[in-house]
Amino acid sequence: MTIQVTWLSHSGFQVQIGDHKLLIDPFLTGNPLATASPDTIEADFILLSHGHGDHVGDTPAIAKRTGATVVANNEVAGWLQATQGVENVHTLNPGGGVALPFGWVELTIAHHSSSLPDGSYGGQPNGILILTTEGKNIYHAGDTAVFLDMQLIGERNIDLAMLPIGDYFTMGIDGSLKAIEFVKPKAVIPMHYNTFDPIAQDVVEWAQRVNNETAAKPVVLDPGGSFQL
Repeated sequence: MTIQVTWLSHSGFQVQIGDHKLLIDPFLTGNPLATASPDTIEADFILLSHGHGDHVGDTPAIAKRTGATVVANNEVAGWLQATQGVENVHTLNPGGGVALPFGWVELTIAHHSSSLPDGSYGGQPNGILILTTEGKNIYHAGDTAVFLDMQLIGERNIDLAMLPIGDYFTMGIDGSLKAIEFVKPKAVIPMHYNTFDPIAQDVVEWAQRVNNETAAKPVVLDPGGSFQL
């Protein structure tokens, strides 16, 4: 069965796995590149990498409207439940995972920071591994610098990686190429770039370098564009 991955812009994605609709880091309101509306987008599960407002984004409104289950670290999920009225949450921490109807979700480490929109502590930032029942494995790196332990993630046979390339707050183009070397994904989608001036990047240059310097397939999407995995 085909898995459809749609880039919502920034670090946000919608992933359709069979009948299951997943959202990752759905930052739509206040996002100048967003093409989807938090009032109409559908979700069965929402996966969050960390607590920053440009990643938690519209999670409270979408989760309450759709009844989606939010999977996030202990602090972020607890905050959503205690202060935002989100009823369905599943808490994890790095290395821990949960079996869901579409596969296995596990949090990895990420090197960044994490605070919630009201300034409270957001726990440790994370990447997200999705090991699907369709036999395809997806790695969303979250906001991170490149780190040597990405080699361990590469041992999970990653079919698709979403990697930040914006620099300034995360790794840039050079760092993402090193991350591709470590993770060894079959395909890679760039994220967390061009939303705001400090993270503007030449994505054509990035794709050329991925083609020339790695074995991965670069997949550059416009906001709202999709890739079939």
